[in-house]
Amino acid sequence: MEVPLIILVLAVIAYFALRSKHRGRQKISTDHLPETFIVLDLETTGLDATRDEIIEIAAIRYRKGNTSQETLQALVKSSKKVPKKITEITGITQEMLETNGEPLADVMREFATFVGEHRLVTFNAEFDMAFLYAATTRLGLPKVNNPVSCALKMAKRAWPRRKSYRLDDLASDGEFADSRAHRALEDARRALIVYAAVVAQLKAHA
Repeated sequence: MEVPLIILVLAVIAYFALRSKHRGRQKISTDHLPETFIVLDLETTGLDATRDEIIEIAAIRYRKGNTSQETLQALVKSSKKVPKKITEITGITQEMLETNGEPLADVMREFATFVGEHRLVTFNAEFDMAFLYAATTRLGLPKVNNPVSCALKMAKRAWPRRKSYRLDDLASDGEFADSRAHRALEDARRALIVYAAVVAQLKAHA
């Protein structure tokens, strides 16, 4: 699947909006972005990687200069019922996983092929990577050894005086918020915008 490069056009708008809504808008430089990288996001049944499970994986493969970007999105069957609170947050129901979910092992193999050895970008690397590491260990699959960039930590370095570093708030400041459910691919798109903005600010991709 491919998505238009409009996500980075929106990032162009986001850069100065993230710094100040009153300074006007100016284009983002993509000079310091890696040539190719993967932005990923997970939805899970909870916050504990040792007990909770991945229920959705989404990733965007960014290639500098391409007019469209490939995406991966998959629901994952869980061994336990999806908590009501998680359904309220994500919109992912038990029925969705039973009908459209794939075994975690299959999704992890597909994910590994999709990301290759490219840099992984995630908004909260400690959270997402903990679940990925736990999944590969549990399944006996090769550990994810890709270089990793955390857009959240980078945002704190880029804009140290912000009151909130929630992804929704950063996206809202960048005029990229909407009312859709908190799903993995949508959050990956938002993380890509934040990452592009902080890389331009810091002139570094990690």
